[in-house]
Amino acid sequence: MKKILITGATDGIGLETARKLKSLGHDLIIHGRNSDKLARVAAELGVDSIRADLSNLSEVKEMADTILSKYKEIDVLINNAGVFKTLNPRTEDGYDVRFMVNTFAPYLLTQNLLPILKSGRVVNLSSAAQSSVNFDAMSGKTELSDFEAYAQSKLAITMWSRQMANTLGNDGPVIIAVNPASLLGTKMVKEGFNTSGNDINIGVDILISLSLDAEHASHSGEYYDNDSQRYAAPEADGLDDEKAKKIIEFIKELI
Repeated sequence: MKKILITGATDGIGLETARKLKSLGHDLIIHGRNSDKLARVAAELGVDSIRADLSNLSEVKEMADTILSKYKEIDVLINNAGVFKTLNPRTEDGYDVRFMVNTFAPYLLTQNLLPILKSGRVVNLSSAAQSSVNFDAMSGKTELSDFEAYAQSKLAITMWSRQMANTLGNDGPVIIAVNPASLLGTKMVKEGFNTSGNDINIGVDILISLSLDAEHASHSGEYYDNDSQRYAAPEADGLDDEKAKKIIEFIKELI
């Protein structure tokens, strides 16, 4: 039995992954932003829960501090929570909420939980939608369309995943970024692309495999593309170490 923390576990692929992992007998901590939805899912599954708004980095830090105070070890962290289309694309501090939730928050959470994640795994939700990061947009100086902001934020999390894994080496958890599959039937896909989408279990199954199966333990720092069902190269900039370091330096300054 593994202790597994899943962010964004009240909807979509996060919720279905939590349900399946619970059915397999694992010990879960689920995260959500909406208190009522979080309470309902936690009661349904009979699991621990923690609330935080990932667009607010002070709440992310409080979330990490609470987890560190309550648990001695986390075996798996699935950074699933994400934003694509939103009525409020800017945070109070002027940053694009896609970068905040999809890139910055999972970095801060992972970094702060490293003391109890050392021998575990981190699975970071990337996407087939990836685009070179505009640093002015990441710093809030330039506005992007919903798709561009989402695609850039997803390449950015792929980049810091690789960089963090390479920096930590054997002293840290296995860190893998994943495209769980294109256009799965989630709320995000339905709202963003006006399509019912593909079977969500395609994504659920790969998240569980990456979290638990021994075959993935030697792939820290890599990107798994579930559309092709193999480890693959991300968008070209995803392998640029200098740009990845620049992204991490920016996040560290921000937090």
